[in-house]
Amino acid sequence: MDDERVYWIWLAEALGQGSMYAAPLIKQFGSPRALYEAGPDAVTPDTALKPEAVTAIRTKIRRASLTVAEDILSRCDYRGITVLTPADSAYPDPLKSLRDLPLVLYVLGNLPDFGTRMRTAVVGTRKMSDYGRRIAYSLGAGLAYGGAVVVSGMALGSDSMALIGALDAGGDVIAVLGSGVDVIYPREHTEIYHKILARGAVVSEYPPGTPPLGSHFPVRNRIMSGLSDAAVVVEADSGSGALITAKRALEQGRKLFAVPGKVGDPGAEGTNDLIRDGALPAIQAEDVLSEFEFIYKSIDVDRAHRQLRSLDFDKLSLAAMQRTRIGTQGAPVKNSVGSRAREIKQDARAAADEKYRAARSRTPVPPIPEEPAKREEPAIPEPIPARENAEAKANDFAQTLKQTVNSPEKVIPAKKTELDTLDVPERKVYNKMKPNVPTLPDELVDDECDIGTIMSALTVLEMAGAVESGSGGYFMRVTPDDIMQSEND
Repeated sequence: MDDERVYWIWLAEALGQGSMYAAPLIKQFGSPRALYEAGPDAVTPDTALKPEAVTAIRTKIRRASLTVAEDILSRCDYRGITVLTPADSAYPDPLKSLRDLPLVLYVLGNLPDFGTRMRTAVVGTRKMSDYGRRIAYSLGAGLAYGGAVVVSGMALGSDSMALIGALDAGGDVIAVLGSGVDVIYPREHTEIYHKILARGAVVSEYPPGTPPLGSHFPVRNRIMSGLSDAAVVVEADSGSGALITAKRALEQGRKLFAVPGKVGDPGAEGTNDLIRDGALPAIQAEDVLSEFEFIYKSIDVDRAHRQLRSLDFDKLSLAAMQRTRIGTQGAPVKNSVGSRAREIKQDARAAADEKYRAARSRTPVPPIPEEPAKREEPAIPEPIPARENAEAKANDFAQTLKQTVNSPEKVIPAKKTELDTLDVPERKVYNKMKPNVPTLPDELVDDECDIGTIMSALTVLEMAGAVESGSGGYFMRVTPDDIMQSEND
């Protein structure tokens, strides 16, 4: 096939989204097509690919189907979904420097000019307080008035409050999803989803029809911070996933801001800790804009100040929340990323394929769904994201861990959990790791666990204190004993 995008999709599906092996393979072969034509046996060890990694990569490539990639591309073209690869001029330059860069971006809507527009990621808790609601909305509106693009995940709570604040101010936004761009999640956000498409873009590295599995969100978050010049954390407790998004931003060289909160308030523990450890305080949008007004001519701090000073953000944010149904769904629902999750994914893919084939013989369907995809499963909450991979030598790992006490990594506090309460995927990943041996996440991938599942499991294990991560992208198991598996596992 002559369309180069097919080969990028083929490689992305072969390796799994978020793989650290993607960039080394592109460097070794020049393009996915060259790799496809050379065949699996052409992959050889080098400084970035160990011999055992080469064996795993060859197996993945042999199993990958170009026909599947062709079907995905046909479905995207038919539905008006843009497919961007690092070889395209429209592919965001900030993402090209990531070691685990997305091989494919699926886009609905229009991306901004990344060379002239400042982008700010705004993240926070799903269970926002009235204070968090007001601040998230005002930050989104203020950044938009000042000429910045707001980036977030369209999640419940702070993320979507910032997006709707920017939209209400007439600004441009980008929503990065942990599902296909044609899957609205959560269902309550149908209205904001369509507003985003009218004033910006919905982006994902997952093919159309992909459901929002819990393991997708740790992988998704690196794109949110990677697209942005800065990240702002609105509200976060000490174990919030927003703090690890902040960590990703720091690792990617982005500027980090945090909104101060009331001392002793659980929802402010994370943000106050970030400020104590070096993050810049963000009281209002001007605090963020002023850091970039000499870099981007499109930034206008004075305009933001004039527009904001007479607005009642408590009333505006409350009205926006009621109008667009932005809020929370109560206590998070625990989600296992084991076999049931894979069944959901397979069923959703099959349904999407059947819908596509049926549509080929009828009137074309509109590119933007009017209603969210119907799903019988309960809503899947976003788990705490995993840490971003980076390149380093294994023998530097122990020294790296010693240095974390006096480094920015300490801003992500560990949350102790009893190991016997972990789900099956976390237990399996834990038992596959050897004590005190640095291990890359890709080395743990097998037929039962893809890279997303591995990253999600490693995050839970790290928060449980069972594994530690270093700046080189390695994880190391620090407890010696295996976790006993039950007969039902």
